[in-house]
Amino acid sequence: MASAPYQVKKFYFLEYFYILLKSIEKHAREQDALDMFKLLRETHSLGDSKYKRLTSSEEEQSSRQVKLLYYTFKQVAAEALEYRLIDFDEKNGKYSLSMKGKELLSHYEEGNSYEFNKKLFPLMEEKFKAFYEIINFCYEQNKNKSGLLVFPLYSPIKLDFKKSEIKTTKDILDYSRALQKKLEQDIEEFIGKSIDLTQYNDELIQNLKKACLLPQDESGKFAPDKYNSMIIRFRKFWLKTFLNQIYGYKSGFPSFDIWTYRGKQIGALHVTEFYPGFSGRIVYPTSVIVDHETNGDFEKLFDYANGYSLYIHSPSWADPENQDKFVDALLDAYFSSRKTNRSYFVGLPDIRELVCYKMRISQHLFNVFLEKAYLLNLKGELKVKISLEADKLPHETNAMYLKREPVMVNAKYRNIIAIDIAERRNQ
Repeated sequence: MASAPYQVKKFYFLEYFYILLKSIEKHAREQDALDMFKLLRETHSLGDSKYKRLTSSEEEQSSRQVKLLYYTFKQVAAEALEYRLIDFDEKNGKYSLSMKGKELLSHYEEGNSYEFNKKLFPLMEEKFKAFYEIINFCYEQNKNKSGLLVFPLYSPIKLDFKKSEIKTTKDILDYSRALQKKLEQDIEEFIGKSIDLTQYNDELIQNLKKACLLPQDESGKFAPDKYNSMIIRFRKFWLKTFLNQIYGYKSGFPSFDIWTYRGKQIGALHVTEFYPGFSGRIVYPTSVIVDHETNGDFEKLFDYANGYSLYIHSPSWADPENQDKFVDALLDAYFSSRKTNRSYFVGLPDIRELVCYKMRISQHLFNVFLEKAYLLNLKGELKVKISLEADKLPHETNAMYLKREPVMVNAKYRNIIAIDIAERRNQ
């Protein structure tokens, strides 16, 4: 079955489809729709990366920024045309919503952005078969750990190389060798393979020298202003090498990156660069592709022509067994985090990562389950006592991007959690 994930347009957030549909609903002329698209893009904190913006980008629009905005608009519109969500009359240069587009828009307007994302899924999968390829690929690569893929990333400081002490080519070479050794250890631990990365490390060093980021001679002085460019080169090189060489994935990293983050929004995959205790990115499926019916903990999203279907893991809170599993996973994650944190409260985003991995559930489902557990807790009907608070929220910091989302519980954002098991012991 042919797939073409590499053809995906270069934007991450599925909300872009919503702001496009909303813009075209209000304005048929391209320029008017583009103006509203820009406004909604700001309102929804969307940018060009996989993280939402926390700061306004309303500074004066340079010609490059104007072109980039128009490019994004055209990319989203082109993909929406492929899914027949919109129509475009070339004679008068006007857009309009199709019936399918109007129906999809209504899901978001009714306050269900997650349902909007799930309705988009069949349109994307019918066209590209990207998730069929990626999810099967994950399971094939690591059957023992349910499709887990790791992409270790270690900056110099992570390996005890201080920026101020990196002064020569030799210092960079020492870092690259230490990094190579650490990556080989991670491959052995997480993938179960023994691989010598020397040829790849040598290739990377040659690339840095050709790009004039590294002097040819080992005693040559390394320019401090090239430090960030060098680190970015290391990062991109090893991400690509792991995907294409270690794992053998055929398409490029950019399309894999976009599809995995789209899959996270749908609940078919999980991807994070913030898994506790691991430096780098991890990817794993929260769905299965099978040729038979599954149990009630799975929700079918798509049927393929070859008789297989894609199901996302979507256990129901109504099942008491699932409630117990969630609370137990929450407890395990909490006390695991407490080992490295003396405070009674620990970071909720870390807890979310640990629970999602253990239960193989989406971030969306974690948020739903936590709220339901918390409401039972307020009624005194939970076997443990949960306290949720808001420490300094992302928008209260100087951060530019929202890299770790807080959880909306009982109409308030929360990002720290404490659990008291005294009541549990007394039962």
